[in-house]
This record gives sequence, C-alpha cells and structure tokens, in this order.
Amino acid sequence: MDAELTRRLTEIAGAGGLVERTSVVIARDADSVAGIARVCAETLTPIAVSSGASGTDGAAPQRGVVISLNRLTGISVAAGGLTMRAEAGATVAALRSAAGDQQLAVVGLPDAVDAEHVGTLIARGEVPRRSLCGIEAVLSTGERVSAGGSVLKDVVGYDLGTVLLGSMGALAIIVAATFRLEPVRSRTPVPEPPGAVPPHELIARAFDPQGLLSARG
Repeated sequence: MDAELTRRLTEIAGAGGLVERTSVVIARDADSVAGIARVCAETLTPIAVSSGASGTDGAAPQRGVVISLNRLTGISVAAGGLTMRAEAGATVAALRSAAGDQQLAVVGLPDAVDAEHVGTLIARGEVPRRSLCGIEAVLSTGERVSAGGSVLKDVVGYDLGTVLLGSMGALAIIVAATFRLEPVRSRTPVPEPPGAVPPHELIARAFDPQGLLSARG
C-alpha cells in the first residue's frame, strides 16, 4: 500500500482504523464505508469486505484492502412496528437476543445459520426475501443506496433487497438491513426443504465456479 493511499484511508478510518501489515481498513460507520470505497475506486485498489474482520485477520486481495464492518454493530428494535434495523457487523446472536428481549423473532430466520454476522447473513442469502423490509448498501463507487425501511408496506419499484440477498457481496457492500419481526408465540416454523441448495451456493455455482469470490465473517 503506497503512502498516498495510506494517508487517505487513515483520514477516513481514523486512528487505529488502518492496519497496514494486514491491509485491513476498519470502517467507523456507513459514511466511512462509502469514503473508503470511493478512494479505492479512484485509485483502482481492489477490495474485499468482511463483516467481522479485525486488525489481525482478514485476507486482502493482491495489492488491495479488506474493508471491515466489525464496528457497525448497531441494533434498534421498533416493537410497535414489528421491525428491527441491524448493521452489518452485528452478530446473528445479538440479532436474535434483541428480538427475543421483546418476545419477538425475525420472520423466516432459520434456527441454525452458518453466518456469524448480519452482513454475511444477507450476502449468503440465509434468510428468505420476506424477512427483509429494508436494506442499505454502498456501491463500489462509494455511492450509498437504500430501499425500504421500517414501515411495512408494498411499493412499486426496484427490489434492492432481492438483488442483494444471496449476492455474495459481489454487487454492493451491505451496511445494514431492516428485518420483519413476529411474536415468538405465533411464529411459523420454516423447515428447510429436503435437498434444498442454499441460495449462496447457487450463486457461486452460476457465477463463480472456481470459488474466487467469498463472503467472510
């Protein structure tokens, strides 16, 4: 990583946000994710994204950096509206706990998932589309995009959630998602169909047969 790129990334990530020996850049918030992505686009620096990488882990692409989302851990529950917003670095365990504290559960979230963090949960497509009512992301150019939110309603337009769900992080950097909730006592079981292939595996088979793409954390 050259001196100018180091300087620019340090300005965005702040003290301790850039670990040069591992090329991990730890974003402070969604705005800093956008800033880091913008600088990398301008300098043609390859990026990988991890919901959980710290300053001591995460494998950067050659001559590139890992954008870590492990500081984006905010979770807010709107119990009255049956929704919950969670940032990409929040753990799935924290997601369940925050909903459970209100005697609620995330609609369609399986009892067991491989993903440890919310960003990876979405990138791998380990929840059904009906679980989401909003999603926030950053494009590779640094532009922030969002669709939906905390209000449960159907609208006409592009379905960003469907596009990013199971995309393995290849289309945009997921920074937060808003989930639908339901009362625990009336939760509908969602058993996995026999022989079902997880959505992220279907994506990988179709677009990445050699396994060059991966969603970490």
